Amino acid sequence: MRELQIKISLANSHIPIWRRFLITDDYRLDRFHQVLQITMGWWNSHLHEFEISGRKFGMNIGVEYDWQLVEAETKFYLKHFPFEIGDSFNYVYDFGDNWQHTLEIEAIKEVKKSNLKCLEGASRCPYEDAGGVGGYQFMLEAMFDPKHPQLRQFIGDSWIEDLPDPTLFNLKETNRELRKFSLWHSKHPRKKSTPWHQVT
Repeated sequence: MRELQIKISLANSHIPIWRRFLITDDYRLDRFHQVLQITMGWWNSHLHEFEISGRKFGMNIGVEYDWQLVEAETKFYLKHFPFEIGDSFNYVYDFGDNWQHTLEIEAIKEVKKSNLKCLEGASRCPYEDAGGVGGYQFMLEAMFDPKHPQLRQFIGDSWIEDLPDPTLFNLKETNRELRKFSLWHSKHPRKKSTPWHQVT
């Protein structure tokens, strides 16, 4: 099997939010989605979609909801795509906030065992339902400016002081969750990938 070194970056962000990680190509796309959720720090509360080589892959959750023409992500593994170093593809999470991510293949090598590990990253993930990149930027401006005219209106004043530093990324915690998911992945090779925070 092949091990891919991938860099995922949140597109159009005013601060750099990215991760660099290793993953083997035995992961199915629905499980790869879970890996991206854990690696970035999202909570898997919204729909998502991959765009790889002009093809779209995502969840098939019923005809009445399939307004977009996507191929079922449960039918494809990373090994089904002939990735080369320098290739890139897209991943979008939450069609409302429209969190666009760019993924770049940085390195490829042959390995004998499945592997999943985050190497490094920058900045914590935005908050869910923050209103996209623009909404998140506005939130941060309000957080760090006590005189901001819309501080209380936008995010309230009861929990603002407890929000974590947006510039921090917890690599140790990320890899702890990835190790759990990797074990689950090995033990349950055929199961659909339920949102990870529901499994754990």
